[in-house]
Amino acid sequence: MSENESAPRLARLWLPTLDRFSLTARVQETLKRIFARPPLWLFVLLGAAALAVLVSIGVRVYSPTYGLTRLIVIGSEFNRRGIAVYQATPKYIDPYPPHRWGFDGQQYAQIALDPLLRDPRIKTAIDNPPYRARRILLPVLAWLGGLGRPFWILNVYATLNFVFWFGFAVMMTFLFRPHGWAGLAGFAAMLLTCGVIESMWASLTDFPGFNLMTLAVLAGGSGGAGVLALAALTRETSLFGLVGLWDFKPPWRETIRRNLRLSLIAAVPMGLWFAYLAWRLHMASPVDADNLDWPLRGIMGKLGEFSVVAVHGHIRWHRWYLELYKNPELHALLTIIALLTQCIYVVTHRVWENRFWRIGMLFVPFFLCIGAPAWESHFTVTRHALPITLAFNLLLAIRPGRAWVVWFLLGNSFVPYGIYQFYNYLGANRVSPPPPAEYQLVNPSSQTAAVAVRFDQGWSDLEWNGRQGWRWVTQPEANVLITNPAQQPLEAELSFVAHSVTPRSLEIKVRGIRVWAGSVAGAAVIVRTSRFLLPPGATRVNLRTAEPLTRPDLTDDRLVSFRLQNLQLRLIAPPAGGTTLP
Repeated sequence: MSENESAPRLARLWLPTLDRFSLTARVQETLKRIFARPPLWLFVLLGAAALAVLVSIGVRVYSPTYGLTRLIVIGSEFNRRGIAVYQATPKYIDPYPPHRWGFDGQQYAQIALDPLLRDPRIKTAIDNPPYRARRILLPVLAWLGGLGRPFWILNVYATLNFVFWFGFAVMMTFLFRPHGWAGLAGFAAMLLTCGVIESMWASLTDFPGFNLMTLAVLAGGSGGAGVLALAALTRETSLFGLVGLWDFKPPWRETIRRNLRLSLIAAVPMGLWFAYLAWRLHMASPVDADNLDWPLRGIMGKLGEFSVVAVHGHIRWHRWYLELYKNPELHALLTIIALLTQCIYVVTHRVWENRFWRIGMLFVPFFLCIGAPAWESHFTVTRHALPITLAFNLLLAIRPGRAWVVWFLLGNSFVPYGIYQFYNYLGANRVSPPPPAEYQLVNPSSQTAAVAVRFDQGWSDLEWNGRQGWRWVTQPEANVLITNPAQQPLEAELSFVAHSVTPRSLEIKVRGIRVWAGSVAGAAVIVRTSRFLLPPGATRVNLRTAEPLTRPDLTDDRLVSFRLQNLQLRLIAPPAGGTTLP
């Protein structure tokens, strides 16, 4: 076989061009070798650049008092209810208002202080003990690495995702380097893809579990099954990696026997640990079905939410080129485009003998069934889809064609924003933004500018991020008071964006007259009332739902109805002849 025939397909498109230039044979040979397969130092250089980003972030978040615990995202609520040693250990507690509940990593960090779950307070200290304790490997590694000292344990736990990243970079080099320049591009895309970033910024279990599953498939055999057992103790869905270890070829009796042996090696340790949890906690271990729904329903809900924000929100469409990698709503759209592109490519480019394709293909229906709660923060979905992202980039590198660039750019279009957000979110001097205005008067005039809106009964405190604010309805009925200080009545119209975790009915009344009624589904809905009269003085707007209150998510134990944001009050002076509005 000639050198041109053995070169990757993408490189062969460039090799004939070299013959047009008057180059010495030695120079041509060197260039052909470079075009055929990028040198190892390029992979090292890209890995070093990604490592420089991670090291700079580590330097920015480090504190002599708290170490690297800022990477865990600990909220004040779970610190307050934590076990005694957890409360007493110095750690960074995020003062940023939306994060007072923290994030999932804080649950596993607390388990790391008591990995055998002997403290009876652990049942109330974390949000869902049977569910969280199933993922015991990282807490155990943190306890061992911290030598049993609480402050060290929390800091070791905070760095575990970064430690796993080194092994990940080596595995990606091994997987992608044989596939030329397309492999180099896939390698670069994988190093800091959004799923990796999402797991690292909050010390989650997804990336380490994915890492171990990848290593298990590379190792193969009984050793690979043993590594997969560790992956399953990190995240249960890692057991899907069995399809990458199993054989699917005759003789079938021997194949079935071998596959069963590998399955037992991978699954038995997890089963034994689950049995210990049932004995220790005396609590049923739930099936994580809350995040699953009918195929594409969660994606369609997120697209509906994006359409609401696109029309009613804060996207500066006239400067879309600047918003593209700074606006979370636009990035949510890019995430949907990228991950659906990956799914379509994996499904339509079947390579049964490729073990990573088999795993990615198994994760495609799982990804498509992820429900609205996980899509609430679209970054969450990217870590669930990591096996699909690897299968996509690897298959694309193995068999690049003329449309390679289009597939690659679409499938990885969400990567730059993730890196941008990772770097900025963990900035050393981040200051919480001031609370935003809770409402907006539309087309105010000298006659209407003094009208005031106040959230009366049934509301949570104001919550906000860098871009917008919102309140949760915490009772079946909530009231908004609108005060008209003028001597003349006004006509008014309310509009806002409502978001409910579960579908529920909503009815809005003014002085007992209904001005809006409808359903608030699992995604954002624009609510716009009919006009009503504002006489001088205070007018009470009543919002009522019939369905029971629910928790916003697993980490928040409040009971709420729906969330209201972007409240706008449109005021119109009535005609001279008066009005018959309610």
